Amino acid sequence: MESYIDKLKNCGKNVCVYGMGNGAEKIIRHLNSHGIQISGVFASDDFVRGQSFLGMRVLTEAQAEALYGDFACVSAFALRGEDCGIFRRMAKRRLFFAPNLPPYGEGCIDLPYIERESAKIAEVRSLFADESSKKLFDSLLRYDVTADIGDLYVDSSVPEGWFGREGAFVDVGAYDGDTAEEYILRSGACGAVYAFEPDAGNYKKLCARMSRYPNARCVNAACGDFDGKTFFEKGKGRGGKTSREGAEISAVKIDSYVKERVGAIKIDAEGADEAVLCGAVNTVYSQSPAVKCAVYHRACDLIDIPLWLARQTPGSRIYLRNAEYIPAFDVFAYAVK
Repeated sequence: MESYIDKLKNCGKNVCVYGMGNGAEKIIRHLNSHGIQISGVFASDDFVRGQSFLGMRVLTEAQAEALYGDFACVSAFALRGEDCGIFRRMAKRRLFFAPNLPPYGEGCIDLPYIERESAKIAEVRSLFADESSKKLFDSLLRYDVTADIGDLYVDSSVPEGWFGREGAFVDVGAYDGDTAEEYILRSGACGAVYAFEPDAGNYKKLCARMSRYPNARCVNAACGDFDGKTFFEKGKGRGGKTSREGAEISAVKIDSYVKERVGAIKIDAEGADEAVLCGAVNTVYSQSPAVKCAVYHRACDLIDIPLWLARQTPGSRIYLRNAEYIPAFDVFAYAVK
């Protein structure tokens, strides 16, 4: 299995990055660290207004081709659902890679990591309860190495036993309440709903949506592994993160905040997912709620979080599911008894 890094080094083409922003900066740093220099940056025609990025003039694809010929393309942003067709069409026109660098933290899963941690990876694979989860896991590891969008496999089905559980539903990283509302509507009779959202703008949307459900409680706080105060830094798009800067907000543990029995927990905490799990360890171990946790925010979440779930929820069935996303965002591990 040849890595996209080696293919870029050996292709004999100029390398151009498709996109701007934080993602492009991270990818360019990563490529530079492997000795790959960028010839230029381009964007979709509607986003080109004569601007510069990192000292390079932002080009249209046609302008980049006029300057660099049949260049190799490395994408630096994410697309979901039908919009993924933009990348698929690009991949038909030229050598195209969509690296799966994690949104938070440093490092990535690459071939040396896979070889070094082969026993651990095999252990994780053995945990999954169905063949689709194993197929998805294999495809994600291969994609981490190749950055070839043709290697991605999608299974967005919901494992049996996720909806309709007795007890409260806890939604960490509730955004605008879309997941909490889906859980309420698909579960029929539902206990209390605790929806945690640290971002002030998203919290306002969350409260508006949840106002129609009397059993829902919206909480403007960050969940983690301690109770107290933290700082929240607003990111671009939907995301944000706790940090040493930003607005001061409350930080809570699920174990100490939610006093009633919990039936299900969803965690999408922008890189703090494992900390949220640690702050819910007593609830998870003693009450055996179903758990759905993001495994794509940090480099090793795909490996470490399923292992954590298996150890803290003995007897649970572990699944892996994802949405159609390029690169491989919105990947979740489930633990269901």
